[in-house]
Amino acid sequence: MQIAFEAKRFFESGTGFGTYSRTLVGDLAKYFPENRYFLFAPESERNMAMVSRAHSTEIDRVVSYASVRVVAPPSKGKFYWKLIGARKALREHQIDLYHGLAHQIPKSVRLSTVPKVVTIHDLIYLHHPEFSPEDDLDQYDRELRAACSISDRIIAVSESTKRDLIRFFSISPEKISVVYSGCDVRFRTKVSEKEKIRIRKKYRLPDKYLLYVGSMAARKNLLVIIKAIREIPLEDRIPLVIIGNKTDYSKTVFEYAEQEGLRQYLITPAYVSTNDLPAVYQGAQLFLYISLYEGFGMPILEAITSGTPVITSNMSAMPEAGGPGATLVDPENPLEIASKISELLSDDDTRKNAIVEGSNYALKFKNSRIAQTIISFYQDVIDGKRIKSL
Repeated sequence: MQIAFEAKRFFESGTGFGTYSRTLVGDLAKYFPENRYFLFAPESERNMAMVSRAHSTEIDRVVSYASVRVVAPPSKGKFYWKLIGARKALREHQIDLYHGLAHQIPKSVRLSTVPKVVTIHDLIYLHHPEFSPEDDLDQYDRELRAACSISDRIIAVSESTKRDLIRFFSISPEKISVVYSGCDVRFRTKVSEKEKIRIRKKYRLPDKYLLYVGSMAARKNLLVIIKAIREIPLEDRIPLVIIGNKTDYSKTVFEYAEQEGLRQYLITPAYVSTNDLPAVYQGAQLFLYISLYEGFGMPILEAITSGTPVITSNMSAMPEAGGPGATLVDPENPLEIASKISELLSDDDTRKNAIVEGSNYALKFKNSRIAQTIISFYQDVIDGKRIKSL
């Protein structure tokens, strides 16, 4: 097969949609090298190179596969590309299927007869529009609905997202397939104690710590974790390591910590490489992800794959990401969260059970299995389109 991807987030996003895109394309290239995969880049090669430097290692890891090729518009031909260039490229490369990896089917390819699929990660903007005050949500909604309408089939990254698509967009359930994301294979590798110690020293981490990984956006609800730490008795408190990009909301979090005398419990490394993250996860006592809403929640999957007990929210897709070993809490109840943190830190049996159940559940997201599911899905879409055209 010749598969093309809308690759804007592949190149531009360091986490979230970007992680999903790079993991998926990388796994397809690794396990099914007989196919050809074309990354339709959103900008010229010159601009794309500038974007790449922020996380070039992860991008290079995927584009280095012999079966992966980058297709970018000429530096002075963006208008031509949007008008007819992209559709022409689909014909030139004999593309069998076009996959919008993150909510988009560009206008430039919508008129093409090539079978199209789109991955929908979440409809958070409909649940919590207050978290996107600067975005044109009406325009975003139109684009998203158009992508779903023009696509022959839709991939939802969770059952929660599928339910949202049916509820808000009135899409037939038969058009939507739930295909979870694979977890980067690096998180499946057991890190030695010697390596954990080296990583702790490298990032100046304590021997025991709680862990949060993700953007410090308001939706991620980091403040509730700080409030929960406040409720834990002094003798039982351990620091919280926070890994993620700061936002305007970060100021609210750190001001609260200062006011409550908790700033000493917050450790914020400036940067942690992806290669070092498995050791950081495996060195943590607990992983905390108490978001208000998620389409899936990849850091949760990274944590259970790493063998780290998880406390997460009892809503949207987070129970799906964490599985039976995760401890579910009300994301607006710091007292409950504090109680669960104390329980998992003090009860060895509960902790061990969470690790075992989490590790077993993580096998469901094995990369080779997800890649096979995607390839079968592609073939089904192509065959269905061919039958309809007869």
